[in-house]
Amino acid sequence: MKQTILVVDDFASIRDFVCETLQRKGYQTLGAANGNEAYKVLTETEEVNLVLTDYNMPDCTGYELLKKIKDNPTVSKVPVIFLTTESNPDKMRSAKEAGLTAWIKKPYRSETFFAQIENALSNGH
Repeated sequence: MKQTILVVDDFASIRDFVCETLQRKGYQTLGAANGNEAYKVLTETEEVNLVLTDYNMPDCTGYELLKKIKDNPTVSKVPVIFLTTESNPDKMRSAKEAGLTAWIKKPYRSETFFAQIENALSNGH
């Protein structure tokens, strides 16, 4: 059974690149351009195993998306990872407290990236 990862980024080029990277590793991917779209996909799709989202996005930030996910009992178990250039320690602390699984800094090293994802998927459920 393939694991499905929802990739959320307001830049289509980044989203496509991340999706391709994940697909090469054998994951299935879904994409969303912002937190609102991602939340809709997540709550309407049964098989999302992990949300990989940017932090800074228009309409609904990664943090707002994280809060929405963790506040909804039907999807609160889905692990959320931030993939972002954002490095503010206060934002990181708030996100961890809100239930963030991991924080991957862009630009990322692919070993770290996949290790964090595999870790989140194996411990997430």
